[in-house]
Amino acid sequence: MQRIIYRDLNVTIFQSALFQTNSTVVCTDDVVIVVDPAWLPDEVLSIKQYVDAVKGRRPVFLVFTHSDYDHIIGYGAFHPDKVFATKTFAERTDKDEILQQITDFDQQYYIERPYKVAFPEPDFLVYKDGVQYRHGRTKLTFYTAPGHTNDGLILVVWQLGLCLAGDYLCQTEFPFIYHSSVEYEETLNKLPQIHDRNWFTRLVPGHGVPALHLNEWLKRRIEALAYIYSARESIATGLLFEEALLWDRYRFPKVQLQFHKNNMALLQQEYEQGVWTWDQELSKELFQKRRIKNTDILLNEMNTEDEEEGDD
Repeated sequence: MQRIIYRDLNVTIFQSALFQTNSTVVCTDDVVIVVDPAWLPDEVLSIKQYVDAVKGRRPVFLVFTHSDYDHIIGYGAFHPDKVFATKTFAERTDKDEILQQITDFDQQYYIERPYKVAFPEPDFLVYKDGVQYRHGRTKLTFYTAPGHTNDGLILVVWQLGLCLAGDYLCQTEFPFIYHSSVEYEETLNKLPQIHDRNWFTRLVPGHGVPALHLNEWLKRRIEALAYIYSARESIATGLLFEEALLWDRYRFPKVQLQFHKNNMALLQQEYEQGVWTWDQELSKELFQKRRIKNTDILLNEMNTEDEEEGDD
């Protein structure tokens, strides 16, 4: 059973009953943007019905933040005017395998979809950071976001101060690293730079609740970096990773334990291949600098808000 977990004049977030997966519909004066429509047939169709009801004469854009099958599963229900994804997304050589995951899921639960299941065919390819697309007065800015997968993107809707981050900074999940911990860290480090260039306050992740304030997504970013550093420290030093602390923070250990084990196996392989090295002192120094930088950003935001209140 799907529910709407957030709504304002421009943004509606539909959340699936499965894995708290978010599908976001963004409405501007110029366009309706649908991000990662998912999961079950009735859930996907309810999103489509909503879009059909509100779009009027505006075009409909679909945006896919990455190619995990749960994020592309609703593509066939829509007839978009334009589809956005990364160049790496479009060039995947394993599209049939991803579609097979959808088939396997539907077969397991006797699900029949009233639309064709297909891999999205993007019209607009994001191939580098800062690529923009304008439609009327609506400006969309895209950034590559590898790490979770190799084909991720982050979208900022400039006028709304809104960031759609895919499967990064999910409050209900620690980092699920399918592709590269180094690139995952680089994407996390890129987010403050994206913020500085676009000044977004709200961030919608692929799962869980949105971060509606600057300090909330900054906190999640620190937590994600801390997880990666703790996992690397455990692998490099042989110290036991404190899983109990992980499950104090995240509430679904029965399923998420395997994702953690997969992360540790990937990081172990990266360490043996020399992809990253562990320098305890340097890591502490960098972590402290990041904390200071994030605090400065937060204080600047708070000061700005105080000035605005004073102007009133």
